[in-house]
Amino acid sequence: MQSVGIIPARYASSRFEGKALADLFGKPMVQHVYERACRAQTLDKVIVATDDRRIYDAVTEFGGNVEMTGECDTGTERVAVVADRLKCDIIANIQGDEPLLKPEQIDLMIQPFLNKPEVQVCTLKQRVKTVLDYRDINVVKVVTNLRGDALYFSRAAMPGRISETELHKFPVYRHVGLYAYRREQLLAFTNWQRTPYELAEGLEQLRFLENGVPIHVVETETPLIGVDVPADLERVKQIFKPDFKT
Repeated sequence: MQSVGIIPARYASSRFEGKALADLFGKPMVQHVYERACRAQTLDKVIVATDDRRIYDAVTEFGGNVEMTGECDTGTERVAVVADRLKCDIIANIQGDEPLLKPEQIDLMIQPFLNKPEVQVCTLKQRVKTVLDYRDINVVKVVTNLRGDALYFSRAAMPGRISETELHKFPVYRHVGLYAYRREQLLAFTNWQRTPYELAEGLEQLRFLENGVPIHVVETETPLIGVDVPADLERVKQIFKPDFKT
């Protein structure tokens, strides 16, 4: 079974233009993500997918694998464009704006495919520890069944109404936005029409659930901090500077 990690990277981000090339301890941010992904034991290859020549040149300069795509509406579509050219079994969709990614998180996400042939899509979740995050619409919540498959993803506070003192009693989880797919399932996904709850929530993973494809969800204790705006980059630099020395 061959697994390939694909990092979708675009330059024209509305909130932080050129963030893939933002300097982070002497390297462009996408390089940090690439190098960490390459340390995952379950990936046979890592590729950056971009439609921008500046990103293409930067990846080439540090010796990484990179492929050009046309314009795409979403990162998943960009990943699928490259996946369509490959001969492999599993595709990992690795966000290019999460430079604190741990290789072990990728391995955690790929492992179910090795043990459970029925798994088509896999992602990660992390325990919610504060009511502020529980109620935050920007923190996507996920509830799963007893087999670990997602029942639903939502920006709303779910499950139910939970107080600060009850958070330790109830399994409240946030979705961690890394995905792995069987290649054929990813390609099928990009050919489907957008679905009602996907549009209502603004969460494209619901397209899988609405088409009857289960998403297996594995818990991780390690948080991911995405870089959406310049202030996030400064926060990463200040808080996690020791992490970049290794």
